[in-house]
Amino acid sequence: MIHLTALIALTLSAAAQAQEPQPAIPERFHGDWSSDLSKCGDRESGLNLRIETGFITCFEAADTVLAVRPVELGGVNIHVRYEDYEGMEEEYRTLILSDDRQTLTFTYGDAPDWVVHRCPV
Repeated sequence: MIHLTALIALTLSAAAQAQEPQPAIPERFHGDWSSDLSKCGDRESGLNLRIETGFITCFEAADTVLAVRPVELGGVNIHVRYEDYEGMEEEYRTLILSDDRQTLTFTYGDAPDWVVHRCPV
C-alpha cells in the first residue's frame, strides 16, 4: 500500500509540474544579436547570441531561463542556469532594449555591459 501511495504522489507531482508555465523571455527580445553586425551568422566569432523563449545561446554556451521579471525601461531581469565547459552555475542577467528594438544592452551584474545589435533577418 505504501508503494502505491508513493506512486500516486509522484504521478500527481509530475502532472502539477507539467502544467506550470515555464518562464519565458518576452518575444520582443527574441532573435539573433551581434556586437558586430558584419559577424551575424558567424557562430565561431564569439560576438553573437541567440535569444529564444527559454534559452540564451552564446557561442557554445547556453543559459537556461529559470525566472523572468520585468524591470525599469521595459527590460527584464532573468535568472538563468549558465552552462559552459567548466560546468553549471546560476546567475542573473538584465536585458534592456532600445526604443527602436534594434540595440540590446545585456548586463551581467558586476561585469561590464555587453551591447549587441539585432541581426538582419
